[in-house]
Amino acid sequence: MTWLRTPRARWWLLAGAWTALLVLGIGGFLQQASDLGTTRSFLDSLYFTLQLAALDYQGDSESVNWRLQIARFVAPAIAASTLVQSASVVFREQFARFRARRARNHTVLCGLGPIGTRLAAALVADGRTVVAVEADPVAPGVATANDLGIAVVIGDPTDVSVLEAARVDRASRVIAIAATDAQNAAITAAVRAVQRPSELAPLRCAVHLVDAELAGLLRTTELNGATGPRVEFFNTHERAAAALLGEFPLDAAPDAAQPRLLIAGLGQFGSNVVVAAARAHALGHDRPLGVTLVDRRATARFHALRMQHPALVDAVDATCLDLDFGAPAAAAVDGFDEILQTHPPSLVVVAFEDETLAWSTGLFIRPRLAEPSATIVIRTESDGGLARLLEGASTGATSAPRLATFPFLDRACSTDLIDGGVREQLAQSLHDDHVARTGTATGGSYHGSWDSLDDALRESSRSEADGLIMQLRSIGCEPAPLRHWGRSDRVLDDDEIDRIAAGEHARWMTEREAAGWTWAARRDDDARHNPLLRPWQELDEVDRARSRDAIAALPAILARAGFEIQRRHVDTV
Repeated sequence: MTWLRTPRARWWLLAGAWTALLVLGIGGFLQQASDLGTTRSFLDSLYFTLQLAALDYQGDSESVNWRLQIARFVAPAIAASTLVQSASVVFREQFARFRARRARNHTVLCGLGPIGTRLAAALVADGRTVVAVEADPVAPGVATANDLGIAVVIGDPTDVSVLEAARVDRASRVIAIAATDAQNAAITAAVRAVQRPSELAPLRCAVHLVDAELAGLLRTTELNGATGPRVEFFNTHERAAAALLGEFPLDAAPDAAQPRLLIAGLGQFGSNVVVAAARAHALGHDRPLGVTLVDRRATARFHALRMQHPALVDAVDATCLDLDFGAPAAAAVDGFDEILQTHPPSLVVVAFEDETLAWSTGLFIRPRLAEPSATIVIRTESDGGLARLLEGASTGATSAPRLATFPFLDRACSTDLIDGGVREQLAQSLHDDHVARTGTATGGSYHGSWDSLDDALRESSRSEADGLIMQLRSIGCEPAPLRHWGRSDRVLDDDEIDRIAAGEHARWMTEREAAGWTWAARRDDDARHNPLLRPWQELDEVDRARSRDAIAALPAILARAGFEIQRRHVDTV
């Protein structure tokens, strides 16, 4: 009966009920008149039927046929349902605020634009309770959210009173995904101003930034270990690029030792694919990644990209071609054909935002590729539209390269989009590293997979991440955006590793003791006993070595999240 959650379905159900009532009532009154040997017009029968809704039966009580029996009992229920449904439309905003006031541990989604609406659908599909906040009452996303059963609070999400109406104080997460970076920054400031009960876990605030470079720079503020809302920054183009390379990995090419990437379109998405591919390749290979970049302004845009990411200088062997696929010049096309012959790609990504241009470019490139095992990935907005109309283009002669679509919004607007913040990635990596080192033989709820943990258990790993960042800062280090991809230099010396390990153990002891855990010779999660609950100096050397190994792996864990450990420069007098 989930289809009844949409207003349209409920109106259709009521329309059907009223039709059935009119048929039963009119037919019943006409039959009653015939049984009594009197005459009654159709309009009189219609009038008497409508009176049934007000519990005002006008027929003869001694001649009630089965139609009237059903109609006179069902009519009041249908009338009441219609009144309630009508009131839900007239007082929709008040009902939405009433529903929001009852929400607990929910997600507050601020902004119902195209990305926010897709994300709302993904969150509902994942079984999460969502309360949306939208300033424009006639925005298309409002109707979609209502159809999904989401309570929508109409108001400015930068207004603290509106956020309080959405019960941000009792939410588990806030997502700021308005149209501009400035609006999202203002939403974050308003979220910080909302008073939150101290006994609740820290609020997590995911903030969307259109500028991927700004999002990367601001991520260092995520790992500050401060109290209050935990702010995480994300960018859809960056996440979509990672999703594309996960779906079409370069190392899966037939010539995995010499993969080559061709990017057509160096907008935000194409640029992020270049950076993500170069970073992933540098972490596992000594040789630079071969990349062919084709765009109307490929050379200038690649130079700008190298200024933002200096590691690209050594990480990629780039060939740039300034070619406008919308209006190609003959000389540029000849140069493109020559590049395809001298540097045949194993993966082609057509990253234009214009879906028509993306498809025409993909179909332009396909017959020019000599390698049939290559894959051409075309960016589309979703699985529908041109992607559905042209899905047959991906089939055909086996000697032609494969065409595949990458629905940008469908892949980017998933729950992973806002569940993959730097702190979350670091917390998950720390948990996975702990399970890998200790194994599952010890049992207990803490030794399950990350996905199997409830939020309270995940919060322990998040606190560990915060604690480790504070320990790094205590020795003059801090996390910074990853600039030296694939660097194998050891960052921390033995004394620093030992100091951080001891500090983390002390933090862990404090956390466990506050939760009611005590020392015992044998571990028992049900009784909250743990043999490691004793000072660092009293631990066995094996246990201390295990903790040191975990700290030594921290640079690699940070690198997977796009960060590296950087030493602060201290001025001396």
